Amino acid sequence: MTARYKSSERKGIMHETRQLLLRAAAEEFALHGFDKANVNRIAESAGFSIGTVYNYFPNKRELMFAFIDQTAQLHVDYIVEGVISEQDVRRRVEVFYQRGFRFVEDHLTQAKAIFSVLNGPDQEFKLRMFQGYQALFQLLRDDILAAGMDQGVFRRVDPQETANLLMLIYLGTGSQSGPEGNLWLDAATVADFVLHSLVTKG
Repeated sequence: MTARYKSSERKGIMHETRQLLLRAAAEEFALHGFDKANVNRIAESAGFSIGTVYNYFPNKRELMFAFIDQTAQLHVDYIVEGVISEQDVRRRVEVFYQRGFRFVEDHLTQAKAIFSVLNGPDQEFKLRMFQGYQALFQLLRDDILAAGMDQGVFRRVDPQETANLLMLIYLGTGSQSGPEGNLWLDAATVADFVLHSLVTKG
């Protein structure tokens, strides 16, 4: 019983340490980008020695991969949960952008780091992001666009190409924020623009 408790406690400590390191890494990546990010600063910010960082992540690159994976999962889960709870496909579009923008505003540091990866030159990081966000492309394609066309609410479009375009609109508008972290456009404006393009006329 005691051994089992200690094992559970140890896993909890390891999980907490990993989260602290990833949080510190997000701040470092957001401020300096990947190339200029410093593992010593990440360790110090998290309150650990540099050896602790390397106990969890073999190198800075693996740390970035772990950050991308975790942020993408949180981001995707938050948007999907809200969208699939709606039955009306027009509301799904609105909720997609509402939740997406809210995630960015509530996780500004992580979002800045993710957008710096998206706009950076590293193709492996971009591929990892693409893989992490696949569920959002599928959500747009199948649960919003295809569903809307089947119901006669949306005009006929290529669902895959249009899903790619709607993600591009989201990432482009979601990455634009002022000094205080407020997004330049609001979700309702973007969703209204998208719906105006999609909804059948007449």
